[in-house]
Amino acid sequence: MKLRDVMTVLESIAPFDTAEEWDNVGLQVGEPGSEIRSVLVALDASFAVIRGAARSKTDLVITHHPLMLRPLSRLDMSQGVAKKLAMIIRGRMNLVSMHTNLDKAPGGVADELAASLNLREVCSYGALRTGTLKKRMPLRDWVRGLPFQTGRICDAGKDVLKVGACPGSGMEYWQQARAFGCDTMVTGDVRYHAALDALEDRMNVVDLGHFGTEELILKPLAARLRRELKGVAVRAHRGRDVFSSL
Repeated sequence: MKLRDVMTVLESIAPFDTAEEWDNVGLQVGEPGSEIRSVLVALDASFAVIRGAARSKTDLVITHHPLMLRPLSRLDMSQGVAKKLAMIIRGRMNLVSMHTNLDKAPGGVADELAASLNLREVCSYGALRTGTLKKRMPLRDWVRGLPFQTGRICDAGKDVLKVGACPGSGMEYWQQARAFGCDTMVTGDVRYHAALDALEDRMNVVDLGHFGTEELILKPLAARLRRELKGVAVRAHRGRDVFSSL
């Protein structure tokens, strides 16, 4: 299968033109006519991911986060992004990003996050999902039952019933979630002042980390690509959060 054919499948899953204006999705490195026999799905184009892909002679790496989110002013191939680009090119690999387009897409990152939170009657607003629990619960009891390794909470003294959820860095949506009647906002990368603002508006905040709220898409995406890319080997990278608890 050619890369251009893979791109057509990816476009059907999460149209690239639905990404945010500031985002950089789609083909990052590669040649549309190149033959694709193996695919690796990963959160980031880290050195570990690129080296592993090169060792296994992977033809295409699909990452959630773009390697080149901002324009490069120079290419010093001894370090950073330029070094990664050189490794990808020398390894004759292709690199594609599915970022905010995959956040929003049906069955994408936001939907996977909502499912992991056991939300019902889920509604979609871009990358924001809102939904309700089966029954009202104390915040700490609900969080302890979630399938996440790390997290932190701001407890506004309210039980949880209706939740707003956004993968990655989605605290900018807390007021929108509040307007939809949510009592709790779940996302990652929560800043102190944003949490304080929400807390003073009597809204619970749950920070499950950037990695935790996005890594959960990798296995489902890889499984879908196995079904749709006939004759192509697809696997998901098993990464780990850059943060650990003290």
